[in-house]
Amino acid sequence: MSLLRCLALLLVTAPLAHAITCDGTCSGHGACDGNTGKCKCFAGYIGTSCKHMSCPQGVAWADYASATDVAHDMAECSNMGLCDRNAGVCKCQAGFEGVACERMSCPTCTNGRCVSMREAAEILDNTNFFVATTYNLWDADKIFGCQCDNGFTGFDCSQRECPKGDDPMTTGQVAEVQQLACTCDGCTGSFALTFRRRTTANLLPGDSAAALKSALEKLDTISGVTVTIGAGATLCSAGGTTTQITFTNNPGNVPTLLLQNRLAGGAATPSLAITTPTPGTREEAYCSNRGMCDLGSGICACNTGFTGSNGAGAAGTRGDCGFGTATACPTVNGVVCNGQGVCDNTGGAPTFRCSCNVGFTGFDCSLRTCPQGVAWFDGATAPDTAHAMAPCSNRGTCDTKSGSCACGALFTGSACDVLKCPGAATPCNGHGTCKTMQQLALASARNGELLGVTYGATLNVASTWDAGKIQGCDCTKNYYLGPYAGALGEFRDYDCSARFCPLGADPYEAGRVNEKQTLACRAENGWFALTFRQFTTPRIAFDASAVTLKTALESLPTIDAVSVTFAGGATTPCGGAAAIVTTIEFTTEQGDLPLLTASTAALYHSTVTPSVVVAEVQAGTKANAECSSRGICDRTTGVCQCFNYFLSSDGDGNVGVRGDCGFISPFPTIALS
Repeated sequence: MSLLRCLALLLVTAPLAHAITCDGTCSGHGACDGNTGKCKCFAGYIGTSCKHMSCPQGVAWADYASATDVAHDMAECSNMGLCDRNAGVCKCQAGFEGVACERMSCPTCTNGRCVSMREAAEILDNTNFFVATTYNLWDADKIFGCQCDNGFTGFDCSQRECPKGDDPMTTGQVAEVQQLACTCDGCTGSFALTFRRRTTANLLPGDSAAALKSALEKLDTISGVTVTIGAGATLCSAGGTTTQITFTNNPGNVPTLLLQNRLAGGAATPSLAITTPTPGTREEAYCSNRGMCDLGSGICACNTGFTGSNGAGAAGTRGDCGFGTATACPTVNGVVCNGQGVCDNTGGAPTFRCSCNVGFTGFDCSLRTCPQGVAWFDGATAPDTAHAMAPCSNRGTCDTKSGSCACGALFTGSACDVLKCPGAATPCNGHGTCKTMQQLALASARNGELLGVTYGATLNVASTWDAGKIQGCDCTKNYYLGPYAGALGEFRDYDCSARFCPLGADPYEAGRVNEKQTLACRAENGWFALTFRQFTTPRIAFDASAVTLKTALESLPTIDAVSVTFAGGATTPCGGAAAIVTTIEFTTEQGDLPLLTASTAALYHSTVTPSVVVAEVQAGTKANAECSSRGICDRTTGVCQCFNYFLSSDGDGNVGVRGDCGFISPFPTIALS
């Protein structure tokens, strides 16, 4: 005889059950409610016996969308770590940090400093970040990157920038001209100018053009300027003075000088402004497009015939390959432009420069470009607008020999554009499916019913930049856990490493009822099908028996058992003259359940439109609680450790095989697991 049958035989002759009481003393972390026999835990403690501690919450890295394009809700350990229930401390996935695992660890920033997406948006340094704006999306304080020191580059600032210069073989271009307008009628104080993170000494309203030129050329980011005052001899005057600054030795469309205005007082409020009447059109290219940049040393290897310039077309010490001339396009092993580009060697003024094919770069087309992806980190270009396309998604280093990205440890994909799924040896520890945020949204459900929402389905929406990049686990559900035949649970936690125990009704909650729904079917022939929580029955004939209808419903993986009753002594679910009402009672699925839906296209009626109308006549009120709120779930095994006097039930208060602690034993017990 089975253990369950022995228990059932013993218990039907047992004395009355014991009085309602809590398990133990609520572990000293809660108060017992004598009416319900449940512990009310103190702040910071959770569980049926208040034995365990809760962990800090943060904005989730990956989760199911709650509405279209709405995701990243609050979650324990930000869905990127496991909670140590004994200490209330998050153990974060490698590469994440913070009390709630709420921050992605910054790259090493070997030659720079770590800043958040929010901070990067507010910085205007004209070397890393070129727009001062705001960024307040979900990742503003979660994703970090590097603000590199001058002369360094790469996502981790580990590479050295080579000098940039003007291609000496191109003509018809102009130097940048900026104008300083200053009005000061007896004002006092000073001002300063900043160019590429370097700031001049203080300048006075009465300073000369020579003083301004000297101050600017002392900055290591400016190679040479000319300064001309439009009228008068000082930078500022009561009527207003305009001073022209020409960047003779800094090619390209250079950043606008930034003002630090400390002028005050005088007959009227002093004013100070910078404008750019003539943007620079000379190239500002690494090694002036006439050499190869060594990102390890920051030194240009110039092509034959070229050497360093002074930035203004003459020989100099910039090391930018910006001085010299060519009579032919560069070759690699005797092949012009490496066979991967077109040489500009025709016309009246050929540049003898290679225009490389897609996938190739470098002055001689000998280097490979790397795949681009939506950047994990960059500076915003407008309010809440960031994550532009970038090589290796700004989380890897491009190998220009192979054209492949060497990604950081957290990232995968040809462009380092996807966050790896959590899990030890296998993604999701072999108990779930790795999905992007976009894919997780399609699995978003409430009460077992899909919500029908999407995330990132509309392309190029700034707020859903992560739709195809961040991955999370969609853990296995309805998983047999044992040891009872009906013990079904699921895997949970961000990496599907924990088992969630069987659910059941609390046996002390009296008066709770099962869900009942009715089908009103009118048809003379054909068949219909019923769908419950995304699963659809086989065809059900219009004249099927109650047993056939019951069997069809119980064939669904989302329904274990139901009872089926035809009204008025009917023997079929559908009537021709009038609809027949069938009552379906859910005896194992608990709580307020979603409605069945009917497919009726294959039904026939000679005089009216055939139909199946589904209605809820009794909402299920049984608590669908883990271990029936009368036990503790062993997350390692997924087996309920029932409190004393509680055993596995049938979901209706009797002894059974659910494994849920929903049966009250008249005798002291121990867990059968």
